[in-house]
Amino acid sequence: MTLYERLVGALRRVLRVFFRVRAIGLPEKLPEGGLIVCSNHSSNFDALFLAAALDRPITFMGKKSLLYVPIIRHIVRGVGMIPLSRDGGDAAKLRQAVRELKDGKLLVIFPQGRRFRKTPRGTPSHGGAGMMALLSGARIMPCAIVTRRYRVRPFCKVVLHFGEPKTYQVQGEGRSEKARAVSDAAFEDICSLAEEAEKML
Repeated sequence: MTLYERLVGALRRVLRVFFRVRAIGLPEKLPEGGLIVCSNHSSNFDALFLAAALDRPITFMGKKSLLYVPIIRHIVRGVGMIPLSRDGGDAAKLRQAVRELKDGKLLVIFPQGRRFRKTPRGTPSHGGAGMMALLSGARIMPCAIVTRRYRVRPFCKVVLHFGEPKTYQVQGEGRSEKARAVSDAAFEDICSLAEEAEKML
């Protein structure tokens, strides 16, 4: 058993004790090859919920400051995190993410860039997910993570509502424009999934 498997196994047991997590729309087995799981972001637990729910090892892009949060820092190092700085200058990290997708890895991305403790519709999103999908050829699987008032508390209900993995067909004159359109389409799916999940709380 790998370190990742041991960590995720322990993580699942802990989450079952402290949260009521329900995954909806998740295929029995995830497709092989590069895959981007694109989700809204409302708490520091989001990547942990996804790691526990998915049957493939994840790599995720997260803020560098998570490496200094007690307990969480050990977990994010173990499950795999590409640290990003708030002041930018992360082109090398983006290239690393594309390489990992081309190698068939599963990458979790939070297109909002930071936490928003409210429904994702109307919040800003960035074009990085679309650019990585275009550069790597990976499909995107949208996911909405929803709790009451988008706050994570002990014993609260957490709904992870997954959409189907797909390649977004969009129009655009250049790569940047197409990447933005892919990201916007994926984020629109996230918002729709969130609205459906809110009714299940």
